[in-house]
Order: sequence, then structure tokens, then C-alpha cells
Amino acid sequence: MPDPVPIRLLVADDDEPARVLLAACAREIGGGIAVLEAEDGAEAVQLSLQERPEIALLDVNMPRLDGIETALTLRELQPRIRVALRTGDPLTHSERARQELLPLFGKLELEDTLAWLHAQVEWTRAEPEPAAPPKHDLVCGVCGYGIMRATPPDQCPMCQAESAWILAASRLSIPVLTS
Repeated sequence: MPDPVPIRLLVADDDEPARVLLAACAREIGGGIAVLEAEDGAEAVQLSLQERPEIALLDVNMPRLDGIETALTLRELQPRIRVALRTGDPLTHSERARQELLPLFGKLELEDTLAWLHAQVEWTRAEPEPAAPPKHDLVCGVCGYGIMRATPPDQCPMCQAESAWILAASRLSIPVLTS
């Protein structure tokens, strides 16, 4: 029997030793995990758009885009992605994580984090992926940030502008003027 297709795990943490340790432990779980690493939330979103990971473990306190906002953006981009948060101070972030229905682990709770990850790998292997809803090409009218989503987010993840999304014209529908 051929090896299963690797499950893509996105690990985002600006603390390099913590990120590298978590990535190494994730690879040891087995089940064929390909680990993608990001140093901050904005890089995590960009990497997610390119690689489409099935699972993400995000540090809460990251530059450019924090872990909770990154998690919400990833969920919008990929509704079936399994996301959990990690932090050095779980008490400070527990209420917001609970409101957003995001599992939250302390960085010292490595065994619990890896148990959650193992369960997500098993769930991902067992579930067939349904057809994705149609997505629209959206551009932030303030900063020009472009995304493909079924529904526009409330805020641009890059410039934080609210309700600034414009439906981008299809390249095929742009009239070309000739002289």
C-alpha cells in the first residue's frame, strides 16, 4: 500500500526555538506530516494561501498579525482547517479563545498540544474534503491587499481597514482599448 499523502501542518511562532521544537515534535507523531513554518501571522496567511494546510498551530502573540486574527482569517480562507492557539500566558487569552471557539494551549503543555495534533491528523485522514464554496477575487480599497474568499472579512488583515473590500474585475472582463 502506498504511503498516504502527507497532512500539511502550519506552525506559526515568532519565537524560533519554540517553533522549531514544535515542528520537530509534530514530525515525530507519524502519519505523514509535512510541517510548514511561519514567523508571524501575515506570513502564516500567505503560506496558507499557497500550501493549503489542513491543520494550524499558532502562537497568540506574533508581530504584524496576532494568532487569534490569523486563526480567524485562516478559517475564512479554509473553513475546514483545524486551528489551535499556543501562548506563554494562557490565562490572559483564554476568554477570547473561548469566544472564538479556538483551542488554547500553554507553551509548556507540549503533551496536550501534541495529543490534540494527533487527533486532528486522524480526523483529517478520516474525513473526505467537500467541494469548496465559490470564492470571489477581493481587493482592499485602502492598501490593495488581494484575497480570494466566499465572503469578505470585516477588516483587511494587513491595514485593518473596515468594510473596504472591492470585487476585483476578472481579467477576462476588462475591456482592452486599442487605437
